[in-house]
Amino acid sequence: EAAPAADAPLAFIAALMLAGAVLAREDRPRLLGAPVDIDNTDNDEGLQRALQFAVTEYNKASNDMYSSRVVRILSAKRQIVSGIKYIMTVEIGRTTCPKPATDLQSCAFHDAPQMAKHTTCDFVVYTIPWQNVIKLLTSNCK
Repeated sequence: EAAPAADAPLAFIAALMLAGAVLAREDRPRLLGAPVDIDNTDNDEGLQRALQFAVTEYNKASNDMYSSRVVRILSAKRQIVSGIKYIMTVEIGRTTCPKPATDLQSCAFHDAPQMAKHTTCDFVVYTIPWQNVIKLLTSNCK
């Protein structure tokens, strides 16, 4: 005997839950388009360009008279969308160079405790390298 029409949505939901349980296994391949960890952050040119852009934009928006630069990268991910999205969490520190600094990497960090302010920032940078497009989508610093 066929199930009544009212039971059809329940059967569908049960099938979805079973499919979800099967797909939730850890050993499945990554989803296409999902963010992927960048392990070797120092040698990833795209990440370094995106990070440099994010810090430049941070310095432009900051009211501080000194430039800041990256102390260390805490995490970095790449997501392939209609371009490339870089999702980064970095620690930035205040340098001794007044704004605008021409060569930020050569600027020393402040060592006096009241001047050596370190901040953790979440940046999301969107790039379309083949069109020379780069945008800072989010900048959240605390």
